[in-house]
Amino acid sequence: MAQMKRIRSAGCLPASPNESISSAPALIETKSLHLYQLYCMKSRHFLLLSLGFAVSVSAHAQKLSGKVLDAGTGQPIPYASVGVPGTSQGTTSNAEGEFELAGKLPARLIVSELSHRADTVALTAGQTTVVVRLQPAAVALPDVVPGAYTTELIRKAYRHLQRTNRPTYGQAFYRQITRLDNDPVEVQEMVWHTEASGIGIEKTAPYQGRYAEKKALLKFKDFSLYTRGVTVTSLSGDSTKSKQTLSLDPTASCTFQLLGISSDGNRELVEIGFKDKTNPEREYGSLLIDANSYQLLRYRLVTCIFSTKINNPLFKLQNNSTAFEWVFRPTADGATVLDYLKVDHQETLKRHLKPDMSVRASAFTVLYGGRATAPANVTYHSAKKGDGADLQAIKNLPYDPAFWQNNSVVKRTPLEEATIKAFEQKGAFGTLLTP
Repeated sequence: MAQMKRIRSAGCLPASPNESISSAPALIETKSLHLYQLYCMKSRHFLLLSLGFAVSVSAHAQKLSGKVLDAGTGQPIPYASVGVPGTSQGTTSNAEGEFELAGKLPARLIVSELSHRADTVALTAGQTTVVVRLQPAAVALPDVVPGAYTTELIRKAYRHLQRTNRPTYGQAFYRQITRLDNDPVEVQEMVWHTEASGIGIEKTAPYQGRYAEKKALLKFKDFSLYTRGVTVTSLSGDSTKSKQTLSLDPTASCTFQLLGISSDGNRELVEIGFKDKTNPEREYGSLLIDANSYQLLRYRLVTCIFSTKINNPLFKLQNNSTAFEWVFRPTADGATVLDYLKVDHQETLKRHLKPDMSVRASAFTVLYGGRATAPANVTYHSAKKGDGADLQAIKNLPYDPAFWQNNSVVKRTPLEEATIKAFEQKGAFGTLLTP
């Protein structure tokens, strides 16, 4: 069996929930096909209510399909936020800018994305499709910028988090696809109860899930730890002594550059790039901060310090890189809460006397339905190395394909649709097959 390597947070790497210790999911060699079943809590009726727009369309609701485009280029805008003001209805566009939403019409939609100006769209009764074109936000660099401007803004953002950060309890939809040489070999979809905040997902409880894999050289073990176990910073302890980008002493580990300033209504959004002082080519990213409220709205990180191990002496993994993107949305009380998180991990598999093989695991998580108090019947847990929480939960109860039919919070892209349907058609979900 492969082993997980425990790595201490260094340079600009965000802290994990456990005292700045983060665990990289391990790759393991497999000789057979293992397929796991759906996890479904007995309180099925509560899930159907909690998913709202994600599960089904009631007799009084209409299903709306749409696409979000850049008004200047006509290109799709991925991961735009789409919501109905005054309600809990909402969704996120997929990587192709597509979205689906069920609700009563006529209504209004508010569509927003951090690099574009938000827009409000009126929908009429009977309307089934809509195309939303967002104007790009103008980005400029001021002629004169005080030398300490970027680091002082980061300090203020950290202090703002210390004052306002609080847990929000809701649900999250997680989708992961693993590919070897672009061939999908592993698919996992989860619905979690989540305890999230302005630094990321802090605790989860599995609620629904399914997993399938086909015979392949490698698979990831607990890849969702990248999502469940890493936050953008730690708000406990003495941040002046920690090596965190978002802290009271950000220059201890990183160098900074002002990338641009854009305006979105009353907001002035400042993007700051950073690089690790020790390994600038191996760890870098950016922060997007509202200069008026000091809210952190986006955090991007590319790091090469996560590593994986494999026990086959003829195999070697090289050129690893993991890209994170956390996007946060402001709340009415001045705090922020995680909106979505993307994780993309890539490596090269070196094989003796055989061609190299590309390894890629990508995950997208969108959060919804947040509230200030935790449900009484849910027990949350922090992510731990090797906890196996998702797959263990998935094994517990029989697979129910009806739940997953058209039951995605985020509309699948054509590529994702083809991948998941291929697994479904082969009976891969919920059925133990032989190679």
